[in-house]
Amino acid sequence: MSSEKVRAFPIDRQVFLVREVAAKLGNLHGETATSFWRAKASELLDLVAGSGRDRTAAGDEVRRFFLAVQREMLADMGAETMPILSA
Repeated sequence: MSSEKVRAFPIDRQVFLVREVAAKLGNLHGETATSFWRAKASELLDLVAGSGRDRTAAGDEVRRFFLAVQREMLADMGAETMPILSA
């Protein structure tokens, strides 16, 4: 298979990475959380662009990753606040 046809697995579908970043962000607040996210987004942008995607497509992929992280954080919040019902 030629290298032009090989595509990296999208970062927003890498469940372990999404959960790892969501857990880290869940424990950070304010400027610390903002700084962590900016550094992680920059790192991921460089990673995706380095895999051959143009910067615009790489930026779109990082935005999709951020949405996946937000969904994970919301899911975690819902699980924590859901009451346990007994029959």
